[in-house]
Amino acid sequence: MRTLMEDAQRNLTVVENGESRRYELLVAGTTVGTLDFRLLGRRRVLGHTEITADHRGRGLATALIKAVLDDLIAEEVLITNYCPAVERFLQGHPEYLVVLDPTHPPIQPRSKSGPGDHPAPLQHLVHAQHSRLRELAARSEEPGIDRFDRRRMADQFAAVAAQHTAAVADVLLTASRTSSGEDAAGLLANLKEFEQALRVLKGRAYGDARFLDLSAAETWREAERLLAEHESCETRIVSDLERLHGTDGATELARALAKRQWSSPTRPHPNSPHAGVAGRIAHQLWRIADSTWDELEGRGLLTEPVEHANRHSALSHYLFGTPDEAGSTAEPDTHHTHQDPGNQ
Repeated sequence: MRTLMEDAQRNLTVVENGESRRYELLVAGTTVGTLDFRLLGRRRVLGHTEITADHRGRGLATALIKAVLDDLIAEEVLITNYCPAVERFLQGHPEYLVVLDPTHPPIQPRSKSGPGDHPAPLQHLVHAQHSRLRELAARSEEPGIDRFDRRRMADQFAAVAAQHTAAVADVLLTASRTSSGEDAAGLLANLKEFEQALRVLKGRAYGDARFLDLSAAETWREAERLLAEHESCETRIVSDLERLHGTDGATELARALAKRQWSSPTRPHPNSPHAGVAGRIAHQLWRIADSTWDELEGRGLLTEPVEHANRHSALSHYLFGTPDEAGSTAEPDTHHTHQDPGNQ
């Protein structure tokens, strides 16, 4: 643990937690904020900044980000940034732009859209799925929910995350391996770790004796850390794929990713193949097995939307985010068709 900044007047401390791969902001010795990072050689990839709900609105995210960037500049370490909060800080403090690695560009600020413009479809879809997972994780930590609801939140999070990771491996990882070798390798390693964390999380929630020595907070913290890392890896690959394939190709990838998620396993299987033909076959077999167990347990299932016979109908555009008749790109959004497991 290395201290980056101490502010005795505000009782603030910022430390680098190398073991957890995150920077931590402490108020009076209690961690209230984090900024995840990943190491790629000398470069650091910044993932997600989070401040606990009861400490927001006090400028603590700015204090955390400033301390981190001050240290990185002093250590002559360059970054690739995937955190919107860091991006906003850099836009307001251009003197810090020297920390960016020009050979590995960060998030590009979105241009102001006109009335008929839409975000890039693949980027929009993965960001919506990431937001959904963060929402489920946050709901599991809400005070006042009983043990049954907390376990149900863990089950929903594990189901949605397992389907998302399998679909990402089958669609995005396959599409990116020839054009983005380093990022693809990083994403594959993350998928395996993330699924293992999901297995521990689900086992801990359901009383698996192998994981009862772990605290619920510890298992959630590890799952959220790997989710933030996953977002960083996936966002980088999505940007590369959109540049490589253009709008039409990215739209097809978004469509394939959304559809594949509905036919992916609903449980984590970290020890199975994840990539290539073996990975796709394993996912298909586990989908059959998981669906069988879901039915036997009476577990709620994700419901696959049925495509309208007229592919170009308004209903089809609504369900699948397909291009409209004028050729503009709609926004695929899993919230339109997603039904929480366990709520049926």
